Amino acid sequence: MEERDMGKSLSPKLSPKEYTALEHIWKLLKDPEIPELDEKLTEIPFVSDIHREVKALRELGETLRNEIDQRNSSVEALQEREFRFRYMASHDSLTGAMNRGAFMNRASRELKAAISQGILCGIIMMDIDFFRKFNDTWGHQAGDETLRHVVAVVSRVLRKNDFMGRYGGEEFAFFFNRADLNTGMAIAERAREILMNNPVNLEDGPVTITASFGVAMADLAIDPDNSRYIDILIRHADIALYRAKHTGRNRVVCYSTLEDAAEVSDFAEGN
Repeated sequence: MEERDMGKSLSPKLSPKEYTALEHIWKLLKDPEIPELDEKLTEIPFVSDIHREVKALRELGETLRNEIDQRNSSVEALQEREFRFRYMASHDSLTGAMNRGAFMNRASRELKAAISQGILCGIIMMDIDFFRKFNDTWGHQAGDETLRHVVAVVSRVLRKNDFMGRYGGEEFAFFFNRADLNTGMAIAERAREILMNNPVNLEDGPVTITASFGVAMADLAIDPDNSRYIDILIRHADIALYRAKHTGRNRVVCYSTLEDAAEVSDFAEGN
């Protein structure tokens, strides 16, 4: 297309000023030997106006991007703080395990869902043997280190969907599902063995720690909406735990194997 033909084809839609500017642009574009083409284009009044507007838009875009980045950083910081607050509210500050309230809330939900779907599940209660004597002998700082050690070591044997919480003092609770009694007992036995075989390292040297375990399976015939059943199930595991302590400690006992639950339920000694 010739220069004049191009101008004529566009002239009905352009002002004289715009038409003249396009003629200049066309001439510049036809000459590949012209250096610094961009600078020369901006010398044309019509193009210069466009260039300024584009530059302003680019600067505005950069400002908006920077503002978006800053806001994203602020949102990420808020989300991180919110996560920390939620974590602190639901986890024991000493051991990092779930605290009692968080454990009970989650265990209640999991228990209700499992019973509703007919999925086998249960509770394990664990209590560190002779822990009061341990504190008297080694001191409370060593006791704190031991509690952290216990959680770290025992967590290694839990399955993906199992979880634990610090129930109080040196007592811990575990919830397991999609597992029958043999599997529940095996989980507790693995926890007992790994704890016994991994002494806690204190300033005076390694000290062997043992714990006793009680296991109780959920009754799938129970009404899943019975909000008190989690307390009953934990009580059953506690009874088995006290029997484990009463018969020598460092062992796993199942509630379903007990014939004298009434006697054991009154046993609360031997920490």
